[in-house]
Amino acid sequence: MPLPVRIQLRDAAGGDTAARAAAALKEGGVAFLPAEGVYGYHAIPTHTAAVGRLAALKHRDPSQGRMGWIGLVGRAEDAYRWVRAVPAPAAAIIRTHWPGAVTLILDSGPSLPEALRAADGTVALRCPGSEFLRDVILAAGGLLISTSANEAGAPPAMTADGPAADPAGVALVVDAGALSGQVSTIVRFDGERVIVVRSGSVPVAGSHP
Repeated sequence: MPLPVRIQLRDAAGGDTAARAAAALKEGGVAFLPAEGVYGYHAIPTHTAAVGRLAALKHRDPSQGRMGWIGLVGRAEDAYRWVRAVPAPAAAIIRTHWPGAVTLILDSGPSLPEALRAADGTVALRCPGSEFLRDVILAAGGLLISTSANEAGAPPAMTADGPAADPAGVALVVDAGALSGQVSTIVRFDGERVIVVRSGSVPVAGSHP
C-alpha cells in the first residue's frame, strides 16, 4: 500500500494545498487534515468507497451510520440545506459562533447523505474556524465527514507525526504542526433548551445532560 502524500501547510500556499486535498477527496481518498484543535480523518460522504475506507480506519461498520462522525460545511448558511429545521437557539449560535469550534446536533433533512445520518435521525454539523479547512470543504463539494484521528478511547492526534497519520487507507496528510488539542463544543437542543453535550474550546451557555 503506498504511503500517503504529505504536505507541510506552513511551507506551502494554502490555496494550492486545499485544492490538492480536495482532489484527493474527490478521487475517493481519506485525508488526514488539521481540524478544530486536533487532526481528523476526512472523506466525502457520498463516496461509498471513501466511507468504507474511513469506517475501516475507525474499525466501524459503515452500515451503522454516523458513529461520532461530524458533517463539515464550508459556509454557515449551507447547514440549512442538510437539516429539517434550525431552532431559534441554534440559529443564534450559528450567527455568534460560526465559523468556529461549535458542533450542533440537529434533526437531519431528506437531502443529507446517509453516511452522516445517525440512528436517531440527527446529524452533527459544524462550520469550522479554519479557513484552510473551509476552502477544502468548498472545493470538494461543500460537505465532508470529519472524525478524530484516533482509536476509540485513545487521545486525539495533535500532530501529524504519529501512527494515526500513516495507516493504510489515508491518501493525503496535511501537516500544520502541533495543534492546541482543544476540541469543539458539542450542543444539542430540546425545543428551545440548549444542552451542552461536550464542553470544548468555545463556551456556550446551556444545561448539561
